[in-house]
Amino acid sequence: MKRTVVALIGALSLIVAGSLTPSQAAVPSITPAQVSTGFVGIAYGSYIFNSDKSLTSGPTAYSGVSCTAATGQTRTNSAAAVKVPAVGNVGAVTTSVKSLLSTTGKRIDARSTVASTNLLGGLITAGAITSDSSAEKGASGAFVGTNKSIITSLKVLGLPVSASAAPNTIIDLKLPVLGSVGKITLNGQSKQLIDGNYVVSTTALRVQVLKAGIVGVKAGTDINLGVSIAKLTPPQKGYLAGTGFTTQATLLTGLIGSGPTALATVKCGGGTTAANLAGVTVSGLASVGASSTKTSGVLTPALKSSVTNNLVGLNVLNGLIRADAIKAETSASRSPEGGKVTLTDTSTFANLRIAGLPAINASVAPNTVIQVPGLGQVTLHKVSKSTTTITVTMIEIVLKQAVGTLPLGSKILIGYSSSSVRS
Repeated sequence: MKRTVVALIGALSLIVAGSLTPSQAAVPSITPAQVSTGFVGIAYGSYIFNSDKSLTSGPTAYSGVSCTAATGQTRTNSAAAVKVPAVGNVGAVTTSVKSLLSTTGKRIDARSTVASTNLLGGLITAGAITSDSSAEKGASGAFVGTNKSIITSLKVLGLPVSASAAPNTIIDLKLPVLGSVGKITLNGQSKQLIDGNYVVSTTALRVQVLKAGIVGVKAGTDINLGVSIAKLTPPQKGYLAGTGFTTQATLLTGLIGSGPTALATVKCGGGTTAANLAGVTVSGLASVGASSTKTSGVLTPALKSSVTNNLVGLNVLNGLIRADAIKAETSASRSPEGGKVTLTDTSTFANLRIAGLPAINASVAPNTVIQVPGLGQVTLHKVSKSTTTITVTMIEIVLKQAVGTLPLGSKILIGYSSSSVRS
């Protein structure tokens, strides 16, 4: 790969890299001419994390279309500005993903827009950041992808950088005295055809801190802004989806206080997945003993997605809420020829009790909402359904006061299962 080094007034070195991906190869025609494909589209504004996962922010304003062959699917999202400790500020975000029938075939579009950015104490600043990815399959079966990103008013170490950088432009993040501490990738692009899956992805701005030296920022910090991904998959008669986990805590700011534990997801085309955990403590609020999540999916004789999360030994706030065991279990099924999706919920509590509320026990009705003094709003066996999806959260807590390391407004999920069958 050929690289050209351009000096940026001594403090900054710019490496303009050629495309990091192989040139698009010719794809054999697929007959008949009627286009058939599956869609996956993802867009989000920012995703910031440390390699040791001590910091995780985002993905913010996540929009997604996945595990479907239906056109006319549109998802949009937005989020307010986010301040990430030591890393900096990320402005308001809007995202969209849509699948559509074009004049030449079927297409999936993904877009992310970030209002403004100030990172690493002002070392990197920018105005609007946009990212677009598109993947299309024509009537002949050929794939075409497009990537685009624009960053306005971009400055690195106070020096202006072009709003329309060449694909996969790399800037050495070189600081006075400290030297090189990381790298910046502008207009990151890729197009790949792997096992019949065509993937187009764009990351407008990526900052990787590879060495210590920036106050409060660990080596291994990875900052991704303006991310859009468009993917076309081989066709099938239906698509499966689902997710299960044991615990997750989200702060009012949108930061993840504690990421999903024992996380497992359903494969779109069927199969099994599993995750196990010996035990977990959620930020001084709750502890759980051993837990596991198992998923399964089949396409014949009927499409069926199933997710089961099991946990034992729940203890919230030193006995304020206890349960010997909790099972969050859902399934969704449908004939391969189409028709109504059947949704089931076989979730249970074992010996559930809440201090001071003796009427609450394992037979509590779904979607029971109570106010627990010293904790906040608690929803038990929360169930939501659509025509294709069922989601169960066995315990949802919204804090009305700070608890442990979790501030007011934090939301804690315990025992989560979601299953879906899609066209």
